[in-house]
Amino acid sequence: MAYRARGPSYLVIIAEHHPRRSVLRLRGELDACGEARLRWAICAVLGDHPQQTLELDLSALTFADCAGLSVMVWAHKRLARRGQQLVITGARPLIRRLLRLTGLDAYLHLCPSEPQGRRAGHV
Repeated sequence: MAYRARGPSYLVIIAEHHPRRSVLRLRGELDACGEARLRWAICAVLGDHPQQTLELDLSALTFADCAGLSVMVWAHKRLARRGQQLVITGARPLIRRLLRLTGLDAYLHLCPSEPQGRRAGHV
């Protein structure tokens, strides 16, 4: 399922569901224009497919600002309260730098390698 937000920036959110995790693949820019759309997509995934782990695949995300970061923090807190985990994968150097500068790299679960679904033998 794909959720699209159009406006000054462009964000595509593609949801995938696996036996123990759901994945939201983000493409484009995550800023104030896409913040509400991502929150809605996360709520929809958690309501329809309450797996132990929600993975945010940022490998195709080209930009994020403080509004985008706030959604990640909100999702992390929401999942933690439910005994679930948010995992961030595929972050490009620009996004990793933003997470490091804000200190969120120590707070959020940021995987150093490519998304889990793309590792050898997993699709």
